Amino acid sequence: MKKQNVYLGHIESLRAIAALMVLIFHFISFGDANGPLLASESIRKYSEFGAQGVELFYIISGFVIYLSLSNSSYGFSQYPKYLIKRITRIFPPFWGTILLICFTPFIWGWPFPFSANQLVQNATLTVDMFGNTEWMNPIFITLKVEFLFYLVIGLLVVPMQMTSWSYGIIVFSSLIVTYYFHSFDLIHNIPFFLIGIACCEVYKKRQLILNYGIIVSCFTFLYLVFPMEDLVIAAIGTIFLLWIPITNRWFKQVGQFSYSLYLTHGFSGGMFLFYCKNQQHVNLNPWIYIVTAVCIALAFAYGYYLLIEKRAMHWSKGIKY
Repeated sequence: MKKQNVYLGHIESLRAIAALMVLIFHFISFGDANGPLLASESIRKYSEFGAQGVELFYIISGFVIYLSLSNSSYGFSQYPKYLIKRITRIFPPFWGTILLICFTPFIWGWPFPFSANQLVQNATLTVDMFGNTEWMNPIFITLKVEFLFYLVIGLLVVPMQMTSWSYGIIVFSSLIVTYYFHSFDLIHNIPFFLIGIACCEVYKKRQLILNYGIIVSCFTFLYLVFPMEDLVIAAIGTIFLLWIPITNRWFKQVGQFSYSLYLTHGFSGGMFLFYCKNQQHVNLNPWIYIVTAVCIALAFAYGYYLLIEKRAMHWSKGIKY
């Protein structure tokens, strides 16, 4: 039991790193119609690697969800409860973010820009199914990918657990599907989820040769088909998952509210940067704005976690399967 607790802390630290990567990327690359906040194009270019924090989240999700399902007595009959549990955990904080976005125009005195259809489709992550509205925030697309993974893995984990043959066939078939259909959001990100799943099996010391082979296959696939930064973040995620556990206390604490941080940093820190950039009497070094925005985002996210996300976590834990 002691080993499991340490490892969960390690996962929380990885979540913190993933959220902070995305946050720092967004703040450094912040800009509006009047131009970028940070003048240095090279720094803004380098910061783009922070966007790979999303792929790191996918690797972590592959590990954690597969670990949870494979360590329980989960079966097809529990699928409805499993979905309700995931919806209860993910959607209340997400819906709270939509409310914050809806509140933003009133802060600046702008007209309300969202239609009822757009609100409903964003709240249900179905924007791409209809194609007649837009996402209110680009990070909602990544939540859609996460939820699609939840839908699929809840069905596949049972046959994956039957035999090593069924496990290997499903995993390698998924890679083949990715090769031919990687323009679709979920399919495009399958290698990252598979790396997380294979790392979970390695962590559990099961079918080591097969799972190391899966990890290498995913790396090779990313090298041949994807941009190099995707391969780099996959390697970093694997190394931190399996061989270099990060047990830093501060990272672990931030990791506990990393979902809230991921959801709300654009509202809290983003609004601060927008205000500073559009006030002529505010003329400080841009790095002061960025560092302050990070602090504001962390503080706001922690409060959001205590008020909303923690309640959703409590409700979700009450659903057993």
